Amino acid sequence: MRLRIADHDLWSGVVFVAIGIAALAFGADLTMGTAADMGEGYVPRAMAVALLGFGTLLIVLTLRRGLPASESSAASGGDGFRWRPLAFVTLAVIAFAVALEPLGLIAATALSAIAANFAGRPLRARALVLLILVLAALVATLFVWGLGLPLHLLPR
Repeated sequence: MRLRIADHDLWSGVVFVAIGIAALAFGADLTMGTAADMGEGYVPRAMAVALLGFGTLLIVLTLRRGLPASESSAASGGDGFRWRPLAFVTLAVIAFAVALEPLGLIAATALSAIAANFAGRPLRARALVLLILVLAALVATLFVWGLGLPLHLLPR
């Protein structure tokens, strides 16, 4: 078994484990609390443990599968690193963060979805609008009404 940089599942697992460890380290002084009385560190710690578990599972499954380097390169397209998805997904996250305060949750979600749409084969306009409407409704329902976060839906 020969592992190469192109073994995406393995490296994804390594990144998940690293983020999980970093989150546990950075959130070590946050109060954990209990399930009935959650402290500020409860959810971040749970997410960190989930990332550690998922990353470890990915690493173990990849190593057990033992893809030869030639199959691994063929599975990734063999053309090297793909910059377009990385650039547009990063742009989507930045667009959401920058637009949230001045434009509101709905517009920030729409801008993020539009930017992320160009990471792969873009959706048609009708499908993209439907996706934006569904995402905006889900995000508003979950974060504003469900969790009660003080986010405004529309521009102030």
